[in-house]
Amino acid sequence: MTDPEYLFIRTHDVSEVSWMPLEVANQIIADNNLWRSLSQMLIYTVTRVYDHCTKISSLSSYDIIRYQLYELMSEPEVIRQSVTIANYVQSRTFLSRSSIMKILAQLKTGGYITTDKGLLLDIHNIPLKY
Repeated sequence: MTDPEYLFIRTHDVSEVSWMPLEVANQIIADNNLWRSLSQMLIYTVTRVYDHCTKISSLSSYDIIRYQLYELMSEPEVIRQSVTIANYVQSRTFLSRSSIMKILAQLKTGGYITTDKGLLLDIHNIPLKY
């Protein structure tokens, strides 16, 4: 079993989180015939994790930042207005703050992103290649 100290949940919005023992969850799923729903949710979750990992592990720093900018732009407005681009990217990747800031500065200078006090306001067709 995974050490519980290793696992954590990070939310960007007000959330209510609860837990239950695995045996209880399995019993509820069995009693209500929810195995199909569970499998669909697991497939969705695994696909999202896989997509995220492949995008940040095999790409250049520029490609990773470009991808994260589009991800940030698709977040709810409340998140975009409360998390700086640099913090958003750094919290989801292993990139250094200096490399993130360098690429963001170049994208801003080129007119590909609009920012205010480090917050992402708009994206204007960021080039595929750096």
